[in-house]
Amino acid sequence: MTRGGNQRRSGWRVHAALASAQLGFALFPVFGKLALSSIPPLVFAALRVVSAAILLEAIRRFFTREEIARADRRRVLLYALLGVSFNQILFILGLSLTTAIHTTILTAMIPVFTLAAAVLLGREKMTLSTGAALMLALAGALLLLNVQDFGSRSDYFRGNLLLLANGMSYSLYLVFSRPVLERYRVATFTAAVFRYGALPILLVATPSLARFSPGAVSPLSWACLAAVVLFCTVLPYLLNSWALARTDASQVAFYVFVQPVFSAALAVTILGEELTDKTVLAAVLILAGLAVSSIRSRRLPVRPLP
Repeated sequence: MTRGGNQRRSGWRVHAALASAQLGFALFPVFGKLALSSIPPLVFAALRVVSAAILLEAIRRFFTREEIARADRRRVLLYALLGVSFNQILFILGLSLTTAIHTTILTAMIPVFTLAAAVLLGREKMTLSTGAALMLALAGALLLLNVQDFGSRSDYFRGNLLLLANGMSYSLYLVFSRPVLERYRVATFTAAVFRYGALPILLVATPSLARFSPGAVSPLSWACLAAVVLFCTVLPYLLNSWALARTDASQVAFYVFVQPVFSAALAVTILGEELTDKTVLAAVLILAGLAVSSIRSRRLPVRPLP
């Protein structure tokens, strides 16, 4: 196969990995809300990250014995704080204080934050196609989520503010971590990020863990916690890291826009909600934005796995 053919095939693998990761992230508000019905937010955050760290470390040891070099450990600790510690605490606290629909709206701001950070730091350039792709997808996300009603419930202000801070933290993680990620295998980097990020969450959650009664947790909440760890944390982070080593941070963040499409599909198939004309139009806008972004990404060299 020609080099161009290999790049196209690898490019589609990147898109498939990003889409699969976003499907996992899109399930989080559903499983998370069910789990939070009987698990306190900080306890939920600690259980999620510690369980994921253990599972990711087992995966790393199975596939490779590679370790993070001493010179990179301080950087990885910073990435762990941004992408795991701050990210998980802010997101779960925000989710517990606001609605799933507001959570999805604010999550869709991550690509904007990521692109702005990448441009300001000189990591990427703002191009016409990038701007057009962002505007198309953002228009679709806002249409799907009825953003005109966003400010009608001031009770959720604190939760929304926490989710905005979460989006900024995760965006900085995407931008800063990419150069170091290119030097390691995906399993090595992701396991280290969760390993370093688990301790700060445990420290913050210690008072809540001391008061926690496992017997008071419903079987449904335990099942949803397990689903969050595997399908909404471990697999999406591995897929996102694999893709991040092969494309721009803004391209990875751009796939956050797919979450509303997945959420709508889940609502139709699982909850029996009606597929409206507005939902279809929003999906068309989002997919059009992804198409524009895909054209831009094909001009970028595909980076081999280290």
